[in-house]
Amino acid sequence: MSKTKKRLALLGATTLIVGLLTEFGYRALRRDEQPLMHFRDGARNVVPDKPSAEEDLAFRMQIQVPWPRAGLPPSIPTTPRPGETAAWFGTGYDMPRDNVLGNVTWKPNSRFYLCYRGPQQPYFDTDGCVEFRFNRFGMRERDDLQLAKPGGVRRVVCLGDSFTLGWGVRREHNWPVLVEQELQQRWPNVQVLNCGGTGSAYVDEYELALRHRHGRFAPDLVLVTLCLNDLLVTNGKLCQFRTAALPDADLPADAHSWWMASRLLHDLARRLAAPHALDLDPDRDWVGELMALPADHLWYRNKLETPAVYWTGGTPQKALIGIRDWCREHEAQAAVVVWPLLQGLGEGRFYPFTEMHRLVSAFCEREGIPCLDLLPVLKDEPQEQLWVSPADMHPNEHAQQLVFATIAAFVADGLRLE
Repeated sequence: MSKTKKRLALLGATTLIVGLLTEFGYRALRRDEQPLMHFRDGARNVVPDKPSAEEDLAFRMQIQVPWPRAGLPPSIPTTPRPGETAAWFGTGYDMPRDNVLGNVTWKPNSRFYLCYRGPQQPYFDTDGCVEFRFNRFGMRERDDLQLAKPGGVRRVVCLGDSFTLGWGVRREHNWPVLVEQELQQRWPNVQVLNCGGTGSAYVDEYELALRHRHGRFAPDLVLVTLCLNDLLVTNGKLCQFRTAALPDADLPADAHSWWMASRLLHDLARRLAAPHALDLDPDRDWVGELMALPADHLWYRNKLETPAVYWTGGTPQKALIGIRDWCREHEAQAAVVVWPLLQGLGEGRFYPFTEMHRLVSAFCEREGIPCLDLLPVLKDEPQEQLWVSPADMHPNEHAQQLVFATIAAFVADGLRLE
């Protein structure tokens, strides 16, 4: 063997050994990042980031009530069985899908604290927390709320998920409360009820909640709030991230490369991609691509979902028509508010989901359902200034302030207030 070949072989062997030692050293020293979002119970006791099964169940049973299901211990209270009625809930019904963690609702008169490490909002308390308290109906609402609508009162029932509930913001600074305060300056007899996040996470579940639970409040207007993760599958809970920035669990098989076996290289590549994780290629049809994903795609499997629950499967459209028809039968008006995903927002940025907004608006126009799109209100606001936390991209209290007046004007039109 020539000297040159020997030197190259020695260099290759040395590089391999150094690389392996560096990889082993990195793995030994590497620590998993501490979760930024965590919880405290009603007594402000910290819930462990990785609770035992017993600790997790104990915390959940303080604040949640599951739907009836086989295998639940008899000692655990549930929502009413189909056809049965409870004063706090209404009439029990079957959920359209079985999700052991998702099929729960808030326990009446319960309380917990949602807390954040890392960057803090000025409205967080000294522990970095926001209080969540639920009334006797299991709603994040006023304690003196009555089922019977007082004479002369015009009621708005707000249906939706965490964007309506107000995840990460104080109740008194959540948009339903701000809308009510705005309207009551001119029309003191208006009530706006927050029925969001009460065991419903998809649009067909909003319809069921209206028919069996929240319709009891005799609304004059039913305001359905849609976030785009109600309509499209994404690889993040509230955002669509660039594939290169995804954690392993969300990385499709065809996106894996040989070098990802190295934890060092994998983490380095993700960190390099992270500052631009939400900046999606403006030349791609993101709505079309997400709607065309096959039912067995990883992003569906990770969420125990199928295309059937989303716009591509037609379920949201059918549910919105069902809500509209219920309203007509009960002399009420149905209306829709569409929130953008809080990514690609801000001057000079590309928002990738405009087509989804157009599809919803066109559908609502055809079906005679008034629709308010909040994208024009938020499109020029830097996305980072709208988030509760970099780890929680729900709209913060600044975002609530930006949208409430527009929603209030839309509600006033829906109620035909003059």
